[in-house]
Amino acid sequence: MTIRFGKVAVIGTGALGGSVAAALRARGLAASVCGHDPVNAQAALDAGLIDSIAPGLSQAIEGADLVVLAAPVAVNIALLSEYSNWASLDSQALVTDVSSTKSSVVASALAGMGAVRSRFVASHPIAGADRAGPGASRANLFEGAAVIVCPTDDSDADACERNHALWSAMGARVAIMSAQHHDRLFAEVSHWPHAVAFALSAAIGNGPLADDARRFYGAGLRDTTRVGGSPADLWAGILLDNRGPTLAAAAAFRQSLDRIEKAIADGDRDALVAALSEGERWRTSL
Repeated sequence: MTIRFGKVAVIGTGALGGSVAAALRARGLAASVCGHDPVNAQAALDAGLIDSIAPGLSQAIEGADLVVLAAPVAVNIALLSEYSNWASLDSQALVTDVSSTKSSVVASALAGMGAVRSRFVASHPIAGADRAGPGASRANLFEGAAVIVCPTDDSDADACERNHALWSAMGARVAIMSAQHHDRLFAEVSHWPHAVAFALSAAIGNGPLADDARRFYGAGLRDTTRVGGSPADLWAGILLDNRGPTLAAAAAFRQSLDRIEKAIADGDRDALVAALSEGERWRTSL
């Protein structure tokens, strides 16, 4: 399916929203891109990521045939929950999001968007940057990346098809799963690993060897803690929104960590090798 949009509204023009806008413009997929973001919109305009700034949500949505919600997850949920926000949405427009959690986003759309909830198809591009703001945006961010799409029984077939075509046109690989499965999966492969990286970074940074660690760290620490440099406020929202699955992932992690710690404390090499090998086998399969 060949896809091209007229007016596109990007709500939230930070690193991810800015990348969506940049990719749309670079590939000629939109006649114009309007941004709404009280913090980042002017910087996004100055960087050439968007064509214009909307002073409010209603002005951004009016006349748009694609709306991309790229604000923090709590903001996206609040926007979807309020029916008055969607009263002016064109009946054939597509609405999607780029939130890292899906169950609460989908539930908010179903409860809050009224009749136009059929035009909402949730998305999660598995791509991003460790830095925040429009300056971290890249037009090629989605090339070769996976995008998880979570349609509902209420989603129009046409909206699903257009959403699939949107991400494919930006170079992404689209996969479909339920919002609940998505959140369980990403608690394990993204949300809790981010929490671990933050915790490890804080443990070293608050310790007596923090200055030496900055001078002499190697690739192991750099790779393990890379996402620990992500925006804390953004990730607090993600972790709290997906708290149930994330806590389940934390409990599974704690069991593995306790096993390793016990083997070290006991001086039990065989038990330690067995515990480490379980991780080695799975990691080398990636």
